[in-house]
Amino acid sequence: MSLLNAALRAVFDVALRPFAALPPIVPVTIVALVSGIFALLVYRWTSNQPAIAAVKRRLFGHLLEVRLFNDDLRAVLAAQLRLLRENLTYLRLNLVPLLWMIVPFMLLIAQLQFHYGYEGLEVGEQTLLVVDLAPAAPADADGDQTAPRPPIELEAPAGVAVETAGVWVPSLRQVVWRLRADEPGRHELVVRADGGAFTKSLFVADPEGAAQWVRRSPTRRRAAILDQLLYPAEPSLPRGGPIARIDVQYGTAAISFFGLFDMHWLIAFLILSLAFAFALRNRLGVTL
Repeated sequence: MSLLNAALRAVFDVALRPFAALPPIVPVTIVALVSGIFALLVYRWTSNQPAIAAVKRRLFGHLLEVRLFNDDLRAVLAAQLRLLRENLTYLRLNLVPLLWMIVPFMLLIAQLQFHYGYEGLEVGEQTLLVVDLAPAAPADADGDQTAPRPPIELEAPAGVAVETAGVWVPSLRQVVWRLRADEPGRHELVVRADGGAFTKSLFVADPEGAAQWVRRSPTRRRAAILDQLLYPAEPSLPRGGPIARIDVQYGTAAISFFGLFDMHWLIAFLILSLAFAFALRNRLGVTL
């Protein structure tokens, strides 16, 4: 999974970099178009198209029954039961292509989230860096509220100020620092624990509004399969290491939907993908 994430990061980095100076809705629209076409092709190749067409015809016929015999309660109830049965059949026929598409779309959405889902810090803005220690680390003193602070240190580059010493929370096995963003750009924080060094990226937006292309990763986690699937923006932390996760607090971003209103990029992506899929279904010979 780590190799797959590394390959996907490289692919998306190359693919999205040319759009750094453009509004986010532009690359989101292009990716939605490609995704809509991909979904239609997968649907055509993996679904039983004749059966779906037959079910849709039967559904239309049962709807006509309800309209034509609306004064006959028994006929209407029978038609509604048949409608329910055919709807369940339609859902069953759509399950196979859905299963084929769910993993590719999860990988796609996870990658795009770290490009368009988070705001970078503003110059002068404060944030928290939270380090969760693994249960086997020295900090895990059986929940002892008086357990001493573990030997863990933070190194910050120029451009990021560490405003507080690490605050040790024994009950949560966490060490928390307050940071201040002083210079725009992508910075690498280094957490040292148990003889190892573990990095965490931090992105600060340019106050001049200059085009900046970067992945904004609010969390770096251990190499569990689900965490690697959902949080692929940075390499996973070592599975047997002293740190379970490192988090930085970012705000949630919104993109302009063609100047009409602002929304989360994922909502815009879903709207556009569905619109392209319905618009192109006949041209690609797909029955939905």
